[in-house]
Amino acid sequence: MVKKSFFTINMLVVVLASSTVLAQESQLDLKKWKLEWSDEFNYKNSDLENNWISQNGATENEWVLSSRWRENAVVKNGVLELLSKKETRAESQPWTTGNIWSKRTFHYGYFEARYKYAGAYGTNNSFWLWPKQGVAAGQKACEIDINEGHYPNIINTNVHNWTDTYTLPNGQVSHDDNQLHHSLDGEPGHNIVLKTPIKTTKIRLRSTSPESIHIHEFQVFPPATKYPDVMSPLDSTSVTNYALAKDANLKTSGVFDKLPSKESFAIDNRLDTRWVSGKHGLKWLELSWDAPKEIGAIQFANGWLQESGPSLGKYRNLITDYTIEYFDGKKWELISQYDAADVADYSSDWHTYGMAWDQDYFHFYMDGKLYYSMRNDVCFSEQTILFSLAILKAEIAGPVTDAINSTSMKIDYVRYYTRKK
Repeated sequence: MVKKSFFTINMLVVVLASSTVLAQESQLDLKKWKLEWSDEFNYKNSDLENNWISQNGATENEWVLSSRWRENAVVKNGVLELLSKKETRAESQPWTTGNIWSKRTFHYGYFEARYKYAGAYGTNNSFWLWPKQGVAAGQKACEIDINEGHYPNIINTNVHNWTDTYTLPNGQVSHDDNQLHHSLDGEPGHNIVLKTPIKTTKIRLRSTSPESIHIHEFQVFPPATKYPDVMSPLDSTSVTNYALAKDANLKTSGVFDKLPSKESFAIDNRLDTRWVSGKHGLKWLELSWDAPKEIGAIQFANGWLQESGPSLGKYRNLITDYTIEYFDGKKWELISQYDAADVADYSSDWHTYGMAWDQDYFHFYMDGKLYYSMRNDVCFSEQTILFSLAILKAEIAGPVTDAINSTSMKIDYVRYYTRKK
């Protein structure tokens, strides 16, 4: 009994300590930090090479469609632009972009950059740390992705352990990482009320969202004066939901096999389950009925509900775009469409992306506000700061189109702080 009580008390102390750390870091206070180094890019383009090195050639990463060149990294009017161009300068890479990495290295502290994304799907707008100088014996080669941003407003964080690899049953060599896609703008619930009801046997949702889409419930209602709250459990005994009709048939683009998911979870009348689509390519969900239904409204709840940490109670992986259509007997007709860029467009607005790193934790910030924290179990060596713009294959960042051409990742400044003693 004493041993159990001691364990319980110690667990409580750990929880309280963690809560205190998170509470202290929830709003960044730069008064507690000392600025050690910065680049404001307030100089002529040729001076970029005083602090930075640029790639000049093909990109080795198999998922990248762009070679990267010094000419694509341009300093102008106090801003560093990493330019995208539709041109082939390296075999099998029909795009060029830019990237840079710092000549000096950095250790624990707070790293912050103010930048805009390139304004097109398919682009990977990265601010990250990597030990380009190598690591000492016994240290891990780790990569810290402060933000691999995807248009219009997806934030991607990741911490990779590249030293300790393992082989999967299919023979693929892999490594530990913590890739997460954060949606800090937008709502999980979508309620589409039709001005004029329609009759149809088919409804579909289609999306080119760069990441998997997570659909908790897709609901279809007959015309009514009032519809249920999309984020509340549905009383199926008093409300007709055609998604649950006996003659309803569901098809989807497939399931992401790394999360517990089934197609049926999209229409199981439960908000604690979700259909998770595959990561790449077009995502879609289609409902059909044997007999036509008169439809007045369509609702769906999406995203990944956070159950712990600074994002407790918020949704991650919100859908970035969709169209909802009905079949009129001959062709598909548009009912509604959505573009998350209308809610928040990180290619139009400046934001700061930051990370506080020490031997115990990573704390990730946007505009000075904490949105995610994780334990540090691998990154203890000095790192190089990198900025890179890439065009990605397999629609990892969304579809690659000519809309990418001439867009750029724009960096206003990068700053490095150490905590005051």
